[in-house]
Amino acid sequence: MKVTPVEFKVLIKPDKVEDQSAGGLFLPDTVRDRQQYAVDRGEVVAIGDGFFRDLPGPAPKVGDKVIFNKYSGSLIKIDREDYRLINDKDIGAILEE
Repeated sequence: MKVTPVEFKVLIKPDKVEDQSAGGLFLPDTVRDRQQYAVDRGEVVAIGDGFFRDLPGPAPKVGDKVIFNKYSGSLIKIDREDYRLINDKDIGAILEE
């Protein structure tokens, strides 16, 4: 399925949360889902037409790794994968390697 954000929305594939804790315990689905919603880093997958149009400075592109506000936007599932649909202003930084 293809998803195209509208206006100033951004579709992000958040980094995955581990299935085990640092101590080796397996996390229940409810805990893992709650932690997945708190993830604040991911990769830009798609952008809307109005994305960063009015903001000065560099704008992220599709494929860039970014940091965004925790708990921002909507957590959605597409083809069994988690994605976040957020506002462009919720992106705080572009990560460079």
